Amino acid sequence: MRRLQPKLFPRPISFAGAVMLWPALLTTTAVADPHPRREVTVLTVNNGQEVLVDLQGEGRAVRLACIQAPLAEQKPWAERATAQLRRSLQPGSIVALELRARDVYGRVVARLINDGADVAAPLLRQGAVFAYDGYLGQCNDLDYDRFESTAKTAQLGIWSVPGGIKRPWNLIEASGGRLAP
Repeated sequence: MRRLQPKLFPRPISFAGAVMLWPALLTTTAVADPHPRREVTVLTVNNGQEVLVDLQGEGRAVRLACIQAPLAEQKPWAERATAQLRRSLQPGSIVALELRARDVYGRVVARLINDGADVAAPLLRQGAVFAYDGYLGQCNDLDYDRFESTAKTAQLGIWSVPGGIKRPWNLIEASGGRLAP
């Protein structure tokens, strides 16, 4: 019986040849994207960190990843963050949703990218929201801490109050869960 050679290599290859081909084989192997993207349509902005989008024909609440907006009780800061997010995300806008996680409230946790720009970045740079790494390991690739630091140094928005306003996550914890993010 005649032995068939694979068509990829018409004749046997040497060990040295295999070593030289190894990097090429590695680059052709499919690697799962840690943060898959898909296009969605903005329906409305619910608050400074949550957007309702049309995701495959369903309205889905998307919590912006790696930020925390002031709570509704933190006036006027919550209204300012919401207004700023509404200016950047008009209803009907098509944006890229970059999936990061799901939260305990069933929301999709994601970055939204509008015209190639991260929607959360200007919120952080202008002191409208806090950088928040409540989704462990899901924010390490983002410059959000640096953006927040710039706003803090310039005393913008929530940082115009000495030390910044109370952190929303501390208020939620102190309320025993009565306050919602």
